[in-house]
Amino acid sequence: MFTVEDSKALRVTPGGQGDIKNLFLRNKKGKMWLVSCHEDRAIDLKALAKALGAGRFSFASEARMMEYLGIKPGSVSPLALVNDRTQSVRFVIDHKLTQTNVIYLHPLVNTRTTTMATADLLAYCAQTGHLADIITFAEDGVHCTLMETDETDHV
Repeated sequence: MFTVEDSKALRVTPGGQGDIKNLFLRNKKGKMWLVSCHEDRAIDLKALAKALGAGRFSFASEARMMEYLGIKPGSVSPLALVNDRTQSVRFVIDHKLTQTNVIYLHPLVNTRTTTMATADLLAYCAQTGHLADIITFAEDGVHCTLMETDETDHV
């Protein structure tokens, strides 16, 4: 599966709040972000970049995906953060997604989907050195706000 549409067409999970999409993004300075949000979330990349203080976003290349996350296109997942040993990728998650009990995600390949408790996923990411920054999206996807946190408030 390479897209949300592919996933929906083949879905055997019940569907709902824990189905995610992941965007692997970079800015002009070469900084990297992994953004996880609900699969149906509309996202305006310009607004997202502004909220994250990134300048301007573009999708990261296949080469960067392999270099930083050790995966191929279609397999982007927060689980791949384990391969980012230099903590070069900033992990951002949709606040609404943090309110779900479970998340459905790829286990580093796009031929499978696994289920993980949301709290366990966030703890896993923290163990890899990627504390989650939480962002709140307006329903239109155009307006978003990085939640104010201090170092102890990261998830």
